Amino acid sequence: MPDAMGHVTENKDIKKPRQRRRKQSDRREESCESILDAAEELFAQRGFHGVTLREIAKASGTDTSLLHYYFGTKDALFRAVIDRRADMVNNSRMASLDAYEAECGGEYTAVGLVSAYLKPTFEFMIRGEPGHLNYGALVAKLNSTVSSPDLEIGETPFDGVVHRLVKMMHRVRPDLTDADFYWFYHMMSGSISLSLAQTGRIDVLSGGKCRSNDFATILEHMTDLYGRALAQMGKTQ
Repeated sequence: MPDAMGHVTENKDIKKPRQRRRKQSDRREESCESILDAAEELFAQRGFHGVTLREIAKASGTDTSLLHYYFGTKDALFRAVIDRRADMVNNSRMASLDAYEAECGGEYTAVGLVSAYLKPTFEFMIRGEPGHLNYGALVAKLNSTVSSPDLEIGETPFDGVVHRLVKMMHRVRPDLTDADFYWFYHMMSGSISLSLAQTGRIDVLSGGKCRSNDFATILEHMTDLYGRALAQMGKTQ
């Protein structure tokens, strides 16, 4: 306030607001997300066995000891990366199957069911967000990874949706067995994994007529191919 001479003096009784210190939980969450982002990208590029914790720490701007503190082992970190987006994928697939079931009133078609299962996955890829593209490539790696002493591949977070799909396929082809449907899924999963891997192989083979990142066209062709395959498999000509 001004004094008798008109000078402004500082009121020392007024306390300046203190900057709020970030909570430890916020700092931990930020560090974990940075680690998971870096691990997701590196695992997607090179697979579980091609990446070290030291490389992940360097890419995330953290110390290796922090990775051990938050996640323990590379195996646990890998599973944490898989689990982080699994609910997003599973929930969208389940919602799509639920919507299809409600819309068709139980009158399933092979193409309709295959479309309801495939569409959510490729819609994530069509959006083109780096995290989604990396996650797609990582799931492709997971689907072709063999168990080893330092990484046991057994059940995955996605198995429940596959079992749901198999039950729904019985409504389309009641003449077939569970084994037939799991073999069908095995073949379709191979096509999904190759597409999610974004290898660029079809770009070379086709001389640029087809692109491995053209997920809308991949979805269109895969739905037609596997829809017709489900409708016709096991039937004699």
